[in-house]
Amino acid sequence: MLRILIRLYLIVAILSIISIIFVQKGFPYIFREDFEAQMHRDYNTEAMLVRNYLGPLRDSAQEARLAHMNGVSPQRYARLSTAEMQAMSPAVKEALARSGVAWNGHGENNRPDPYIALDDGSVLQVHSYTFGYTEVIAYIVIFSVMLAAMLLWLTPHWRDLEKLRIAAARFGEGALDARAKLSENSSIKQLCTYFNNMADRIRNLITAQRDMVNAASHELRTPLARLEFGLVNLMDTTDDSKAHKRIQAMRKDVEELDILVGELLTLSMLEQSSLPERREKVALEDFLRSATGVSHEELALRHATINWSVDASIKDIITEPRNLGRAFSNLVRNALRYARSSIRVRVETGAGCWNLIVEDDGVGIPENERERIFEPFYRLDRSRDRTTGGYGLGLAIVKRATERLGGTVRIDASELGGAMFIMRFPR
Repeated sequence: MLRILIRLYLIVAILSIISIIFVQKGFPYIFREDFEAQMHRDYNTEAMLVRNYLGPLRDSAQEARLAHMNGVSPQRYARLSTAEMQAMSPAVKEALARSGVAWNGHGENNRPDPYIALDDGSVLQVHSYTFGYTEVIAYIVIFSVMLAAMLLWLTPHWRDLEKLRIAAARFGEGALDARAKLSENSSIKQLCTYFNNMADRIRNLITAQRDMVNAASHELRTPLARLEFGLVNLMDTTDDSKAHKRIQAMRKDVEELDILVGELLTLSMLEQSSLPERREKVALEDFLRSATGVSHEELALRHATINWSVDASIKDIITEPRNLGRAFSNLVRNALRYARSSIRVRVETGAGCWNLIVEDDGVGIPENERERIFEPFYRLDRSRDRTTGGYGLGLAIVKRATERLGGTVRIDASELGGAMFIMRFPR
């Protein structure tokens, strides 16, 4: 609110100052005839008194009396020199000859500084009074009242907008029941109603989608188990090698379907707005080594190695082991899928955080694909074959699990030549 108030106040204050300057400086030229008429009404009487007071005198006597007048009203009157009188415009000279009072063409709306012609042909310039510090105080009071008025006007709007902002933030964080509740007299009541209606529809759509995915995934588990059991029995009842190969291929398909169902259930669970899991204290390096999800046989089969580099200052951390292990395991398996021969795991400290980095020496990920790679079911074109491609859910699970732990994940290019995934967690 403070930023909005400052911006609004500065805009209003600047425009007010410009308006005041325009009125003071511009109106005498825009409404010249009216200004000169008002100037004559204000100064004709003073001009007559000045001429009567100074007219009978000449030279030093007149100067003495003029000095006395300036002593009573300091610096009120100034006699123009011959050069200054010759420099007057013809319009000013004509006005002085006609009425004895003329505007010099300068000054402000309330300070015209006119000329008065004396009987001896000399001309006096009348300087308007200035208010000095009192005028400054007056403007300070005016702008202070403006600030107070804006503050009074903005406070209820800010209060309601803050409620709406908090509800939107909670809804964005996964609390699908978050709603903004404002009074009927609120100026943004209609906007609040639109937000609540939108939130209701989104909640209903997400709930229906989750229920459908969960139900379908759970229901698939039973027939998949039956298929696996039936294929195992079928293999035991035949000795035909060709039949064995076909059955083994079908078992592989069933296994892939089972993995897909498991990943769908995992992703659905991570996206639900349930309470966080219980945090525990774990020994970080030992935990990571046991949570890779990759066996020595798999590494040997792919002729790959995992190199470890864990900062000695990070021994124990408080975390949700299940989610951290799930995210880390998916990253390692993803690296193994594309690595040529080497995977590197690093743990580094940062300012109030620690980084878990997994990189490989594969082909890497194009920069324009690095954001979309975390979307569910999104796969790079080169990974669509069955030998290397997954289901496009592994990295989506990584992002969801990392966010549940209060961290972030991003992709960069690795020095090894492949992709580098950096998970950052608060200490």
